[in-house]
Amino acid sequence: MPMLRALLGRRRTRTERARSLPALTSNRTAAGITVAPERALQVSAVYSCVRLLAETGSMLPASVIQRTGRARTPVPDHPAAVLLGHQANPELPSGEFWAQTIGWLGLRGNALAYIERNAGGVPVGLWPIRWTSAEMLRQDDGRLVYKVTPDEDEYAPISEPGGLVRSENMLHFRAFGTGLEGLSPIGMARQSVGIAYSATEYIGAFFARDASPGGIVSVPGKLDDTQYDRLSRQWRDLHEGVGNSHRLALMEAGAKWEHTSLSPADAQFLEVYKMSRADIAGIYGVPPHMIGDVDRSTSWGSGIEQQSLGYVIYSLMPWLTRLERTAAQLFGSDRSLSLRFNARALLRGDTAQRYAGYAQGRQWGWLSVNDIREMEDEEPITDGDTYLAPLNMQPVGGGGPAARALPARRSAETPTAEDLPAWITRHHEQIGDYFAQLGEDVAASLGVAPDADADDLIDAAAASEDLALVLVALAQDLVGQSGAAAAAAMGSTFDPGETSEYVAANAAGVAANITATTVKLLRTALTGAADKGGVRAAAAAAFDAMATTRALQLAEARVGWAANFGTHEGAKQGGARTKTWRTTGSNSRKTHRDADGQTVAIREDFKVGRRTGRWPHDARLGADENAGCTCRLVFNKED
Repeated sequence: MPMLRALLGRRRTRTERARSLPALTSNRTAAGITVAPERALQVSAVYSCVRLLAETGSMLPASVIQRTGRARTPVPDHPAAVLLGHQANPELPSGEFWAQTIGWLGLRGNALAYIERNAGGVPVGLWPIRWTSAEMLRQDDGRLVYKVTPDEDEYAPISEPGGLVRSENMLHFRAFGTGLEGLSPIGMARQSVGIAYSATEYIGAFFARDASPGGIVSVPGKLDDTQYDRLSRQWRDLHEGVGNSHRLALMEAGAKWEHTSLSPADAQFLEVYKMSRADIAGIYGVPPHMIGDVDRSTSWGSGIEQQSLGYVIYSLMPWLTRLERTAAQLFGSDRSLSLRFNARALLRGDTAQRYAGYAQGRQWGWLSVNDIREMEDEEPITDGDTYLAPLNMQPVGGGGPAARALPARRSAETPTAEDLPAWITRHHEQIGDYFAQLGEDVAASLGVAPDADADDLIDAAAASEDLALVLVALAQDLVGQSGAAAAAAMGSTFDPGETSEYVAANAAGVAANITATTVKLLRTALTGAADKGGVRAAAAAAFDAMATTRALQLAEARVGWAANFGTHEGAKQGGARTKTWRTTGSNSRKTHRDADGQTVAIREDFKVGRRTGRWPHDARLGADENAGCTCRLVFNKED
């Protein structure tokens, strides 16, 4: 028993703990290949994914932001701002520092940076440490330390005795994991990487030995050893290797050539090589088309802007968020400071869309000429910092009627559907295009498998993701416009970054619900359509209705939600204290008429019938209350 208690109470070493999970490096795979992170870089898909994430992440401007109330102010003179945004240490620019950090995360799931401090404890340098040069340990008092043993080509001015670095002096960036360490994407997906590596080696050997036409040389009778060696050597010298392909074949002594096609095994192996690229792209969350796998790219009309938006939101932002949260350690207990990567440049639309957005921002008073020029990387101009009042376009603070007498009470209103016809049309067109393309995909599948059911014809996960990209882009633009207008009416500015996560989550949830309903509608349409022509006709009619009538209904609902949500958040950021429910239209339902005039605090809910919600079209009110709703809100702020 004493021995048993000793064994149970003994602290397990790092190696022993690692055995509870699959080993993350230097492991054999079913393909017979030892997969280590550095070796995995020889697989082009792995290299492409890691390079893409590292380079796009490192190219973004990184700055220190201080939050004071609603204001977000850059702090360029903060000591950490220089390290994070310009020069990590005397030998390494910040861009290269972030590229190395993201690269280590993509390979080993962990990245370390030693924080060099001056005598006053202020950070003066960030020095990357290879994950293989450090080990995490627990001291007797439970504190976490890093035992650093640098390689010969590594340097970091570590001042701690014995290389035992306290956790407060080490930035530990982690990928997804289940403990203190992040899990290596290569280690956890080593089977797929091993298959890709084996396929690459096989294809290289295939071209080295099989560039000549595949076939068999047959000779009548029996050759002695000398004749056999001579014929074999002659054939290899003339035809083996890529450089000797398609040369003239000369045969003697009655030898005949019999042509053979590429073996099914070889052809299948080439297909496996192609499939492995998509698998590896999935490991890193990178769209396959961005690493050259255009065979599996989706192109239902979203265009480069939508594809770039999807990459930034679903692939790059999770990594950047981890970097930002870990770097907060540099600011100590000051929670008002944070690191912010500016991904705006990756999300910019084409020239026409950008200029249309700038015109709206200028008209509504939340962009100046110099603001616009800065976003276009142009130099400021004299008198370019003037903002215009939304109502009469008079300069704020000038001699116009709006500037002579500011009211003691500021207010803002949600725009009605009649105020947003262009937005409804835009939503209708893009949602309709989505349904039209989905209908074409279903029709093509029915041509191959006419007996397939709705669940097989529509990949719900892929369809929801495609629709979410459409909805989030539309919502972000409208939320930005309505939020800026409301904040300007409150005498403030609007930060759309505060709403981006909620908008993305809402779009994903709505897209999933729409897809589920789409599957049900298709299943109903296919019921009773027995013959092939009837099935395809029924499906085509169903999607025609979705692309027209249903798309319009969804467009009106989405515009109502985005306008109400954007105005609510803009007014809230602008300091609005209360909000009032207003019913418009003579056909409003009774519960909405009863709510008319109800005033609550800005962060409280309205009571509408038996439900509560923060604004019209709030999902918590339910589909019955939101369908056809034209209500709006009025926000008030006492100066």
